[in-house]
Amino acid sequence: MKFAVIVIFKVLPDKVAEFSEALILHSQNTWGESGSIKFVIYVDEVDPSIFYLYELYENRGEFEKHTQTDYIAAFSDKAKPMLREPSQVFRGVPLVPNPESVKGEI
Repeated sequence: MKFAVIVIFKVLPDKVAEFSEALILHSQNTWGESGSIKFVIYVDEVDPSIFYLYELYENRGEFEKHTQTDYIAAFSDKAKPMLREPSQVFRGVPLVPNPESVKGEI
């Protein structure tokens, strides 16, 4: 079953550019993982120091493999001092996937 992660990062205003670079590098590393389906970064339209990260994996096991990579540890170490509060992490599985709909694809 697919496994999704949504993370909210609230970044110190003077660290937005540096955080953006670190998150983009992290995303490029993650895209190379065999179990990674999606990795999308959003920036809040009102407050550009808030980032939303959506990750989708083939299953929870693939996500767990991701959490053990050197580059996620490096990103976490680099990002932590740039945050104005701890990140919020939501993890879950799809409630109602629709395999016949491209628009509904998860």
